[in-house]
Amino acid sequence: MSKHRQILLAGATHLAPVIGLWLTAGAAAALTLVEVQEKSAPQNVAVVIGIQEYDHIESLNNTRQDAESVATMLREFGYSVFDGYDLDKRGVEQLLRAAALNIRSQDQLFFYYAGHGVQMGRRNYLLTRDAALRDIHDLPFQSITLDQVSAILGGKAAQQILMLDSCRENPVPTAKVTAELGAELYEARQGFDVFRPPLNTLVAFSTSPGDTALDGEPGENSPYTAAVLRQFSQATSDDAMSVLSRIRQDVLTATEQRQLPWESSTLTNKAYVRPIASVAPVSVPQTQPKALPERLSINAPLGRALELASELEPYIDGQIDATLVSAPQNGHSTVNVASDGALSLIYRPNLQDQSATLGATPLTDEFTIRLAQAGTPQDVTVDLKLTPADCDMLAGDLLDLQGVGFHRFPNEIDLPAAEQACMAASEAQPKIGRFQYQLGRVYQGQGRLEDAYNAFDDAQKLGHIRANNALAYLHIAPNIDRNAVPIPMDEDRATSYWEQGIKAGDPFAMHALGKRLLRDEDVVKKRRGFDLLSRALELGHTYSMNELGVYYLWSKTDAQPERGLSYLNASAERGDIFGVANLAYAHRDGLAGLTADAEHAYDLFAQASAGGHPFAPSAIGRLIMAKKLDGQSPADALHWYDIGLTRGDGWGGANGAWIALNPLSGSIPRAEGITRAAKALVLSNSGAQEAALKLIKAQSSTDIDAATQFILKGLGADIQVDGQFGPASRRAFDQIAEQAGLATAAPSDKIDRLREAARLHFALNPVRQDLF
Repeated sequence: MSKHRQILLAGATHLAPVIGLWLTAGAAAALTLVEVQEKSAPQNVAVVIGIQEYDHIESLNNTRQDAESVATMLREFGYSVFDGYDLDKRGVEQLLRAAALNIRSQDQLFFYYAGHGVQMGRRNYLLTRDAALRDIHDLPFQSITLDQVSAILGGKAAQQILMLDSCRENPVPTAKVTAELGAELYEARQGFDVFRPPLNTLVAFSTSPGDTALDGEPGENSPYTAAVLRQFSQATSDDAMSVLSRIRQDVLTATEQRQLPWESSTLTNKAYVRPIASVAPVSVPQTQPKALPERLSINAPLGRALELASELEPYIDGQIDATLVSAPQNGHSTVNVASDGALSLIYRPNLQDQSATLGATPLTDEFTIRLAQAGTPQDVTVDLKLTPADCDMLAGDLLDLQGVGFHRFPNEIDLPAAEQACMAASEAQPKIGRFQYQLGRVYQGQGRLEDAYNAFDDAQKLGHIRANNALAYLHIAPNIDRNAVPIPMDEDRATSYWEQGIKAGDPFAMHALGKRLLRDEDVVKKRRGFDLLSRALELGHTYSMNELGVYYLWSKTDAQPERGLSYLNASAERGDIFGVANLAYAHRDGLAGLTADAEHAYDLFAQASAGGHPFAPSAIGRLIMAKKLDGQSPADALHWYDIGLTRGDGWGGANGAWIALNPLSGSIPRAEGITRAAKALVLSNSGAQEAALKLIKAQSSTDIDAATQFILKGLGADIQVDGQFGPASRRAFDQIAEQAGLATAAPSDKIDRLREAARLHFALNPVRQDLF
């Protein structure tokens, strides 16, 4: 079988690898062992994927060997390589997340794929092991999209190199799939189409667009990959474009002019696939050094980039030569010498995306350095033990491309412990934006939105990309009381923050702006919204799967229920509570060809509620009150509505109030029932507000005042709940308002007074804004 092989080179800069560099000590004061800003340690990072054995379509001959050969070559060049073979879609998502997590600011990226590839609609798709494309909605979950991956992985990179090696025969000739925003079906076309690469990208195809490439004999490399391995291994000082011209000639010769490699470039500087070693000896003060140990143990917090130079300086006297004898296995090292002669030896661990709830073991690694002073060399093995910081374990965020991999969902954060840990971390490391951002997450969970905004703003100024999305959200969130929180509603500012995050490759910014644009009436904006959500989906972003699922299930203009269900199933399979809840709605109502099943819907809603979903509890309450569940009573429904109310669901308050004031009126004091409606008045759902107000207006003046007193008493006021709102109750109101930081006096109107008391309740008991 022949292969259509394409290469996108977006490249490595003219940098030296770690092995073979000279380490030199600096003349400046000793450095401390601290985490440093990642932009100070650029490296070469590679993502290599080879798919040979397919589950449902024809397998290939040489693709795994091709990918393994390229990975070996890049490791020899000093790249940090993230490689995977015969991966299904979720395996590729995991690999891409790990790679994205480990690409630091100003890195150079090399991406290589060998396997089946097809063209659908406007895009080129790389098929994963589980690809079958039997259903018209399978494509997003059985492939990765070339331009989307390029945009995500290259967001922080200075340059990127992408190399594709794909079979020329169409492996799914009968497939018809949806690949774009609309419902149009596309047939798979062999080969790849030309796409416009982002800035500072070199695109190199193994053959001309639309043509085919040869596969080579079984057990060998393809003609193109063989030329790539040969020419780049021999190129000690040539830039990528120069080497590619020689590769083109090699392939033309080997294939008897049948295959013509092709390139496209948006580079503004030369790209070097093979870095060039350099030597930078520097003199240091003449001091009496300590005797070199054979092993040097270093224990430190896990960070994205750690400065180790201070651990070597006590053993250095004068000008030395230093080389890395053996490289670390679980990370990468970088050596730089500043203009003042100061030594920088930075270690960058290979980080893995994982839930912090599962705990963590310290990352261990070792490498050996040979120090030569006065012609006498000595080897020193450095033993590293890196333990995740408490702030990272307690408040790290999902898919934070500048985190250390550990994450918690908002409902999993222990807020008091996380606040203490992140305050300490941000004070100890004030230039690491990650700690400021994670402190902001804690404040947001506590309802301290102004403090959260300030922390996010500090993080953003320090270059933390995810902070852009957090700031944008606080400018557009509908359930924030702007009278109490001095953060203006500002759509334009939010969009500006999102665009900054998108440019840097943040999937959360892509999701947030994408879901807003998807619902715009302008077709161009709507298409961009779909593209942004699809791009976030490449990393397995379940929020985007869920958003597209909701859109296609309930859209008034573009409804495709079965397509929507496919996105929701994918989201729920990955554990997203919103995907689970929306799948529950589909089963409850019998959407997309499903049979209506209240019991199954209940199970899914309960699962989502256990994960912290704000609206799933009220959905269960509605099922009970509609008599869809056997053995459940209004008291059971009230229990679920109350859970929803504590999470900020206005319908939890309005519907709970109705139950308390009607079927359960004999067992629940009326004042307590009215307080539920009062709380619904100050939450964001206008329908719930209207229903709650109607209930309140039907109550007596005495009961309304008693409800206000009930709220104040629950906030600590030492008053009687007697329905007589006198001087003692007014003093209590004013004291609690002062405690809450709200400049408000008790209104004279009873309903307004009740509403303001409910506002005080949420000011002192804020709902989790980060769950909406």
